[in-house]
Amino acid sequence: MNDKSYIELLEIVKSGDMRAWTILQNRFSNFATKFAAKILKDEDLSQDVVQESFWDLYQNLEKINTPAAFPSLLKRAVIKHVDRILRKKESQNLIFVDPNQMDQNSEELHSSFLEKECYETIFENVQKLDPADQKLIELHYYQNYSLVEISKSEGKTLSFIKKRHTRVKRILRTGIGETFRPEANSTFMMAA
Repeated sequence: MNDKSYIELLEIVKSGDMRAWTILQNRFSNFATKFAAKILKDEDLSQDVVQESFWDLYQNLEKINTPAAFPSLLKRAVIKHVDRILRKKESQNLIFVDPNQMDQNSEELHSSFLEKECYETIFENVQKLDPADQKLIELHYYQNYSLVEISKSEGKTLSFIKKRHTRVKRILRTGIGETFRPEANSTFMMAA
């Protein structure tokens, strides 16, 4: 069975032979692991990603109409899982600071008070929003989900989510004011 092409192996797997699937995995796992490791720079995570990718493909075997596309389908599955891990890492790096937890005895009084005031203003204005709008802000800005992903998870159309996002931004912009928006400050500096 080792002498068969991956296309033949895939057809054999579809008929229910698990040995063919093991051979197929062995053939492609080295490539997939190296590809994932190049992006993630972590061997263990890369192996996890490859296992999840193979599992996705195995669960969707019947949907693979073109067996010759198996390598590209594997690569796409690896990219999907790598992206998920990178997003999770990004959201762990983002820190929302509760103004009540900021150190009031900081050495840099001016900047810490300005930061605290800024965080308090943002926090208060986000708290004034409807719970659904707060969730949109949380998902988009703090957990880095795209509006497309949010629309799918919420079961709403993309255009509805985009309109709601625009409305919420306008509400927050009005509530936060010109003082704390960096682009507003740069406009003032340009005018001076």
